[in-house]
Amino acid sequence: MKLSMDDILLMNALEKVTGVNAKDCLVDGQLVSFLVPADLVGKAIGKAAVNVKSLEQQLKKRIEIVAYSDKPEEVFAKALEVNYVTARKTNDKIIVLLDPASKAKAYKNNSRIKRVRELIQRNFGLELVIN
Repeated sequence: MKLSMDDILLMNALEKVTGVNAKDCLVDGQLVSFLVPADLVGKAIGKAAVNVKSLEQQLKKRIEIVAYSDKPEEVFAKALEVNYVTARKTNDKIIVLLDPASKAKAYKNNSRIKRVRELIQRNFGLELVIN
């Protein structure tokens, strides 16, 4: 994974405000998604979202915090707040099976699915397939 200078500057801004090191960041128009360790998500957000609000004011962009896990299916499930039934890896894909209610909930937010797919591709080298 290659980070641009802009990505590094954004990650440094997150660290300066929150004290949390991001594993990755993704800029999608006026939205910046930071991938942070799952156990530090609360610290990154801050009490009453004070850290996120401060960062949004400084960067003039919306901020999204995504929890990182060693398992790509858990990154997906936490980011979209859904439960997956099963997940299996092939050589270059992670196939996640959702129950109908979770699938409907996930597809209500196509733009977030797009960002999560890209984060999974960049950090795990896998294409996310949702069934």
